[in-house]
Amino acid sequence: MNTKPLLFATLLIALSAPPALCAESSQEDTLYSEGTRAINDAHWAQAESIFHNLASQHGARAEAALYWEAYAENKQGNAARALEICAQLRHAYPQGNWVKECSALEIEIHGKSDDPLPPQAEQDEELKLLALNSLMQQDEARAVPIIQQILNSDKSEKLKDRALFVLGQDQSPQAQALLGQVASGERNPALQRRAIEMLAVTRGKQAAETLANIYRQTTNGEVKNAILHTYLIIGTPDPLLEAARHESDPQLVRTAVHTLGAMGATSQLLTLYHDSSSAEVKGEVINGLIPAGQKGADALGSIAGSEQDPELRRKAIRNLGVAGGMSAAPALVAIYKKNPDLETKKAVAQALFLAEDSHDLVELARAEKDPAGKQSLVQQLSLMRSKEATDYMLEILNK
Repeated sequence: MNTKPLLFATLLIALSAPPALCAESSQEDTLYSEGTRAINDAHWAQAESIFHNLASQHGARAEAALYWEAYAENKQGNAARALEICAQLRHAYPQGNWVKECSALEIEIHGKSDDPLPPQAEQDEELKLLALNSLMQQDEARAVPIIQQILNSDKSEKLKDRALFVLGQDQSPQAQALLGQVASGERNPALQRRAIEMLAVTRGKQAAETLANIYRQTTNGEVKNAILHTYLIIGTPDPLLEAARHESDPQLVRTAVHTLGAMGATSQLLTLYHDSSSAEVKGEVINGLIPAGQKGADALGSIAGSEQDPELRRKAIRNLGVAGGMSAAPALVAIYKKNPDLETKKAVAQALFLAEDSHDLVELARAEKDPAGKQSLVQQLSLMRSKEATDYMLEILNK
């Protein structure tokens, strides 16, 4: 186990002690400095002797000295003696500043024995949170069963969440297998969702098959929703397409489609669009293409130019204005000129407004012969704050 982080953190606590503790004698300060120097140099026997001497003086540094004496004993393999010293510290200074540090040391010692979670340690979950950080650097054969015991207990969600985090950092087969078991179980849906996220973050695309199996086996909508969102993290669109095709829950279909859009998976979305006979699914695809950037705009242009269903066509046109901006203007103008349908023309006018294209709106308005069509164009222009739109309003007024 790498003790440097714990060592430096604890030394920092010692250096930031309250002002009342700074009245130690010069002799105590000198001994304490020598002892901490021995700790830093890994001279454990020397450190143990110095801190034992300092603790026996019962001065201002005595409590800290007891902890470091126990620490040095443990480093020399004298675990039983280290536990005895911690017990002395707790008896002499029950409200002291070093009780928690000694308790964390006790957890570490017990973690290497056949009694990983002694009753005393279980009384303070905050100590377990401290100790879990050190478990990452312990032998996984002992660390993973301790974490499993925590996850299977009735302890707080905070403690279990930290245990999952620790588990996720360990890439060993044993740790990853346990993480997969938690992600597959449904006894605690909140913990299961967190494990699913951890699987995606720590294993990436390697987690795709496991996540797909969990999705097929579960009936929990929230768990399914969590899995769909993880595909964005690991970048695998095909399971999302599969879910959108076969899922009976409309909300989950919507999540799958919109996640595909966020991934920029336009080819999968167009495949779903053309394969589906559901107007609702097609409508979700049209909405899902908006966040897909220019590829989404290109796909919307294709749908807007070929869709026979007027409602879907108009929806695609309006979304094209949002997704494509000015780059969509040529396609929108072409659709306007191609379609005599007034509602389609109104949708194009709205899309050009959303694209902030006052120029093409003015040009179409000047050329439009149908009063209703002209009115829809002018109505959109009246909402715009551009010089070209204002000039055209004045042109109408001066006629």
